[in-house]
Amino acid sequence: MTTPAPLRRSAPNRIFLSLASAVALASCRTTQHPTTEAVVPPPLQSPSVALVWASTQTSVYALLVDSRIPSADSALLQFARAYARTPEGVRARWWRTLLRVDASAEPASMLLQLDSLLADSIPTDIRVEALLMRHSITTLDSLRRLELRRRLQATQLATERMDELKSARDSVAKLAAEVDRLRQRLRAP
Repeated sequence: MTTPAPLRRSAPNRIFLSLASAVALASCRTTQHPTTEAVVPPPLQSPSVALVWASTQTSVYALLVDSRIPSADSALLQFARAYARTPEGVRARWWRTLLRVDASAEPASMLLQLDSLLADSIPTDIRVEALLMRHSITTLDSLRRLELRRRLQATQLATERMDELKSARDSVAKLAAEVDRLRQRLRAP
C-alpha cells in the first residue's frame, strides 16, 4: 500500500509549518526579564492581649513585692490605655483602683475611685468585686465613725468627771481651810 502523494508531501510541510510557527511566535515575544517578586516576610504577629496582660501582671507583682507602688501603677496605666476596650484593660483599671484604695487613704477618696470605675461599662466579675469592695469600705467607714464618736463621748465623760473631781477637791480644800480657821479661833484666848 502506498501513500498518496499529497499526504506524503504534507507531513514534512506540517513539521516545517509547526517549526516556523514556533519561531515566529518566539520572535514576536518581547524580551521581558522574568520578574522576581520580592518575598515579603509575613508580618510579625503581635502578641495577644492575654499574653501581654500575663506579662504585665508578672511585672506588677514584682514591683509590688519591692514596694514600688508608683511604678506598678504606671505599668497598669500604660496597659489600661493601650488596651482600653478589652477585658484585660478593664482588669488593669480595677487593679489601679485597688492600688489607690489602701488603708492610708480617706474612705471618701476610696469610694470616689470605686464609683468612677463602676460608672463605666465593666465586666460583671469586676463589677461584683468593686461592689463588694465598696460595701466593705462603707461598712468599715461606718464602724470607724462609730468608734470615733464613742471615743469622743468617752473623752467628754472623762473630762466631765475630771471637772467634777477638781470641783470636789476645791470644795474639800475650802472646807479644810475653814476648819483650820475655826480651830485657830477656838484656840485663841
